[in-house]
Amino acid sequence: MDKNIANDINRKLNFLLEDHGVTFDDSDMALDSLDTFHEKADALLVAHNCEIPEVEHDIAGLQPKLKMLIQGHGAEFDDSNLDPNSIDTVIQKLDVLQDEHGA
Repeated sequence: MDKNIANDINRKLNFLLEDHGVTFDDSDMALDSLDTFHEKADALLVAHNCEIPEVEHDIAGLQPKLKMLIQGHGAEFDDSNLDPNSIDTVIQKLDVLQDEHGA
């Protein structure tokens, strides 16, 4: 994965974690890893009292987690025309979540 894209995703996830008051130590994690993104999304779901769905730790597996978070904020986001295997879709959903937090 492109380092700049991974840094952008981590920055967005870290902002959301901090805004929810979640302490998350990623110092021992690979910051360009999909596993790291899933762990952070899982921590956000826990902060929202959501059940963590059983999904593959790939890009497509992030989609239902992010959709749950968007819905948990009362926001709407139609991803029916977006590629679930695209990192761009992940970034668009994170942008929606950041907007919900006033970023």
